Amino acid sequence: MASRNILVVGATGQQGGATVDALLALPKSDPPIHILALTRNAESPKAKALVESSKGVVELVQGDSAAPKAIFESRPKGSIASIFVVTVPGTKVTEEQQAIPLIDAALKHGVKHVVFSSVDRGGDEKSWTNPTNIGHFIAKHNIELWLRDKAAKTKEEGKFTWTILRPVAFLDNFNPGFFGSMFTAMWNSALKPETKLQLVSVRDIGRFAAKTLTDPAKWAGRAIGLAGDALTLQEAKDKFKKVTGKDLPQTWTFLGSTLIWAVNDVGSMFKWFETDGYGADIEACRHEVPVQDFETWLQESSKWKDQV
Repeated sequence: MASRNILVVGATGQQGGATVDALLALPKSDPPIHILALTRNAESPKAKALVESSKGVVELVQGDSAAPKAIFESRPKGSIASIFVVTVPGTKVTEEQQAIPLIDAALKHGVKHVVFSSVDRGGDEKSWTNPTNIGHFIAKHNIELWLRDKAAKTKEEGKFTWTILRPVAFLDNFNPGFFGSMFTAMWNSALKPETKLQLVSVRDIGRFAAKTLTDPAKWAGRAIGLAGDALTLQEAKDKFKKVTGKDLPQTWTFLGSTLIWAVNDVGSMFKWFETDGYGADIEACRHEVPVQDFETWLQESSKWKDQV
């Protein structure tokens, strides 16, 4: 029986990895799903472990999304049904350069559904017209508009559908380690005590991605903000203490303030959290996927769960 091939970008990273996990957890389907896991290094321990644990469902594809020709040229045209695209800020290659050539190559190859992981910029409607002044938000906004407009202009023989996922800040930022402590320090230094920050687990981004990749008809032409909780910093501290019995880790506040001052994109983002903020519809998300709130994430998916 022929398989339904789904290409997942960044399969050994956070969002790509969560998408692979969610696809593997789906009930068996007809035709069966075959996951093409795109990675820069097919010999890495993470990549090898992914294949070994999947019982043949995952196939590694080594390649670079910014130079995508080699990713598709060895496969028959039309053999890949859908693709999950995620971009990474702060690299030598811009996010537009990571996404647009890859999507173009995928469409020339006959891919019929594109799922792009972007970022919420104030709600489902506002995000279309609000690039913000945050560098990596702007890049994702540009890719969204390009994807939407390309689909509208494409002639019938090349028609494709798209879905845009717009996650908010990651609950996974609070995993153990220095970054988690720094994230808390930045939150403490930049936001007012009463300001709520929307949060979503990477696990749930993957679950939404799996749904949209396997049921294009339901999700075609939709852009969806993804969030599972909205908390003030004190609420986050209280919930963390309730679940783990420990204080929410935080490094010195002045380090958080220094990073916000030194890194323009980070400073712009935290200012935007205070002045504008995310606008994802949490109840609408819960209607589609049982999204995790902070407490549930701590208990079920976080790296703190073994200490709970």
